[in-house]
Amino acid sequence: METKLFKHGLAALAPTILTIALLVWGYRFIDQNIARYITRGVVAIYSWGGDPHPWLGIDDEAVLQYGDPIDSWNNHGRRETAQFRTVEAARTLITSNPAIRSAADRDATDAKWEIATRKWKFFNLIGFLIAFLLIYFTGYLLASFVGRRTWQFLERALMRVPFIKSIYPNIKQVTDMFISDKPLEFAGVVAVEYPRVGIWSVGLVTGPPMRPLRERDERELVTVFIPSSPTPFMGYTITVARADIMELPISIDEALRYIISGGIVRPGETRAGDRVLAAVEA
Repeated sequence: METKLFKHGLAALAPTILTIALLVWGYRFIDQNIARYITRGVVAIYSWGGDPHPWLGIDDEAVLQYGDPIDSWNNHGRRETAQFRTVEAARTLITSNPAIRSAADRDATDAKWEIATRKWKFFNLIGFLIAFLLIYFTGYLLASFVGRRTWQFLERALMRVPFIKSIYPNIKQVTDMFISDKPLEFAGVVAVEYPRVGIWSVGLVTGPPMRPLRERDERELVTVFIPSSPTPFMGYTITVARADIMELPISIDEALRYIISGGIVRPGETRAGDRVLAAVEA
């Protein structure tokens, strides 16, 4: 009885947990690859306006608590930080050279703002929100004729840069396959005996084979992509005779759902999402 109740609870919570996990992954991806650099730029702009506002509470205690610890202790036995050393050096600096004084004050201000971003996490949200708006605004521009032409011009410029031109097209094809609004360009869903005779795998026909294979084999050949479960963007590409494949009367979406679910969601049956919605509405 306990096992059955546990399974019911797991079945009810798993979709929500996986959805949250996917959203967290998306947030971390944007934060680590885009937002953190925007945050640094925003903080750099703030730092030119002077020290953080007093209400942020960036005093010596905060600098010691949130800074990078070093192998040095103050008179009170408290371990010092690199940022504290920078602030203290500017505070105790005695010089008549205005350039040296300005540089020391600038370093101290930068150190205090670095502590502010560590103490107050909302600074990271600023970078994330700006990154989200930039992505949305880019999509808005690309929806217009001028935006598309401008982006095409930039892509052509990238294709002239050595090294980048050999990587960018391949990455673009992969991302377009799963993110673009364009339909997947597969010729159909098939079953093929792979990796050996007697084992049937679901595959997607991608088109004709390479020319050397066509010239070597007199049979009609096709190229088939065999996705793996549960990550269909990974798999194997094989070339087989058309006579050795079995065409399946299902759509690309149905095939992908079948592969992602490991065969649990079978074509022609009620989708799991529809069953969940029906259960909730009931």
